[in-house]
Amino acid sequence: MYKTSLGSVTAEIEDLLVDKMSAKGRDLQQKIKSAGRRLPKHIRAQATYLAEAEARCNNAKRAHQYDPVRVVEARKQCVAHLEKVDRNAARIKRRGGWFTGLLVNLFVLTILFFVIVSFIN
Repeated sequence: MYKTSLGSVTAEIEDLLVDKMSAKGRDLQQKIKSAGRRLPKHIRAQATYLAEAEARCNNAKRAHQYDPVRVVEARKQCVAHLEKVDRNAARIKRRGGWFTGLLVNLFVLTILFFVIVSFIN
């Protein structure tokens, strides 16, 4: 595995993070952080390894300190997961969670209001 292919792997993962999860940042590490908990722990770990391998390759003394087999496996797992992500379904789920939280809070606030009013009278 050469530097250009490692760069293309990380660029591919970055593009998928931007397209599927609207991740922001200038490099892969920041995009992983932007995606945060929307990525499963094992996928986040694999993507972080890719970012670290790319950083190692940018340093001439540490360029040999990554495992090409692990890079290929990490890429395969990340791409497989990110291609399954449905952006619209995730957005609808997020909005539904927000709306449900709002309704629960309003319900609790209403009950609290009636309890306070009943104690005043």
